[in-house]
Amino acid sequence: MTGLPAGLVLPPPVARLKDGSDFADHFAVEGAKEIRQFLADFFSYRPSWMRALFALRGPLARALGVGHSFQADRAYGAHQVPFQAGGQIFVFQVAAASEGEYWAGLSEDGPLRAVLAVVSEKLEGAGGVRYRHHVMTFVTFKNWRGRAYFTAVKPFHWLVVKAMAEAAK
Repeated sequence: MTGLPAGLVLPPPVARLKDGSDFADHFAVEGAKEIRQFLADFFSYRPSWMRALFALRGPLARALGVGHSFQADRAYGAHQVPFQAGGQIFVFQVAAASEGEYWAGLSEDGPLRAVLAVVSEKLEGAGGVRYRHHVMTFVTFKNWRGRAYFTAVKPFHWLVVKAMAEAAK
């Protein structure tokens, strides 16, 4: 497993979702939005280049048994981001969340298990209240198809997630 900073302390529910993963990555962004609005903007970001990548991903995903749902024109408001276990947004079902602190969604999709987690830190200073959002992905391969699929999309994964986080901050 790679990609998590040594000093980052995960809330126990998020740490449990990370356990046993084969891949982990981390992006941190700072901005003025609290976690609920950050997540709404994160999931709403779908520029044309990203829609094109997801369209190209389709045949590979279908061939390897990975779901291929992508809501290209869906925009979310902060009130639409669920924080209750079992709530659904985009392809993720809420697995753990605490208002204002963290959110983790799970996607069990055929040959792999993916967790998207955001842990938010409130930063207070002379410039007012800001937030540092730690965006993490944990992927567990269930079989060779999951590993093959993720190997193919991994070069684009960091680009997509980082762009979503930067746009949402």
